Amino acid sequence: MNMGEKPLISVIVPVYNVERYLDACLNSIKQQTYKKLEIIVIEDCSTDNSTQVLQAHLKDERIKLIQHDRNRGLSAARNSGMKAVTGTYMMFVDSDDIVDSGLVEACVKTALTTKADVITYDFTTFKDGISDTDLPYPTHTLKAQPFKIDNQYFNSPHFAWLKFIRSSLVHSSSLQFPINLYYEDWPFHWHLGLITKNIYQLPVNFYLYRQRTTSITGSTDKKLLDLFIIHAQVIALVKEYKATEVKSLLANKIRQSHWSILTFIDSDILKIAIKKAKEAEKLMHMNGYRNNLSVKNRLLSSIVCAPSSVARPALQLLRGTLRKKRELKIR
Repeated sequence: MNMGEKPLISVIVPVYNVERYLDACLNSIKQQTYKKLEIIVIEDCSTDNSTQVLQAHLKDERIKLIQHDRNRGLSAARNSGMKAVTGTYMMFVDSDDIVDSGLVEACVKTALTTKADVITYDFTTFKDGISDTDLPYPTHTLKAQPFKIDNQYFNSPHFAWLKFIRSSLVHSSSLQFPINLYYEDWPFHWHLGLITKNIYQLPVNFYLYRQRTTSITGSTDKKLLDLFIIHAQVIALVKEYKATEVKSLLANKIRQSHWSILTFIDSDILKIAIKKAKEAEKLMHMNGYRNNLSVKNRLLSSIVCAPSSVARPALQLLRGTLRKKRELKIR
């Protein structure tokens, strides 16, 4: 890297029960072409052999280990990592994923050239169990040029691990992940976008996301109900920052989530989910949320806003129709 300035970059890696994946993850970080790193590993009281796997990596002096005294969850682990950051910029890597070796260097170059506060990048998925030689590294697109994004940032994926962030921005605004909630990336993503407009996008799939069967991404159980709490938190943030220009974007995101929740959630908690969706629609109405609903979201919004005696059977009919379509598609 031909630059006079070489800032320290902090990479935050929460660890919990990832003994099978931890070597690959940490090796991908240690092998970055940009070497001036502090790698902050937060061990969240794993019950497998993750702690033992970590030992060999501690020989690298760039790795700083934080050991929690009890299991506190992903949000708390990330918060501990952010508190320990001393680098000019910070980023997150989940301990079952892998990053391309050029990620940090590309982000640093972009940051120093554009003075960006936040840099986002893209990701690609790979199935658990794939061989190292088949990993989808983005060699053909590494020369892609960064470009500035404005409110379109809010349409990008919420994941914390797709962001390279100026550390002072996080510390001055006391950004945190909500504790004891799933889908914790939502408030962090929106809060970050609300406090800066100096955001650039690197259109490269630098991040390799491992698809595991235990991921909450495809959850259908009560974890999905946390989304209603998360959405309310984001609505409160938008109100606090008087960001009326992003209301329609948020309303669209929330209603897309409602579709996923109400058409996939387990039947035994559907009644609760409908009640929560009704409350969410009322909250958006009270806060002046309007958006151009797609046909799909207009249908669902009409069902949700109907009396409960109508909403539940209508939703069950919709769910049954969608299930049959999925079954036909599989055949």
